[in-house]
Amino acid sequence: MSAAVTLGDMRPRSKGVVVGYDADQLGARRFAEMGLVPGAVVTVVAAAPLGDPVEYAVGGSLLSIRKDDARAVIVEESRD
Repeated sequence: MSAAVTLGDMRPRSKGVVVGYDADQLGARRFAEMGLVPGAVVTVVAAAPLGDPVEYAVGGSLLSIRKDDARAVIVEESRD
């Protein structure tokens, strides 16, 4: 297992598993409604030309999230 990082700090094409949030209850609920629940596998697909927002694949969906917001999602990055 690797160290926990934030979703916003992951590199393109890397994968991780959501382990929690660094957000208030409303923010955590918002992430959960998007499918970013603990245990969900997330892949960084691509970043916009200027680097923000970033596109993530989770549960068969593609999400575009600003890096500042993505830094509130804690993931354990996989080494695959």
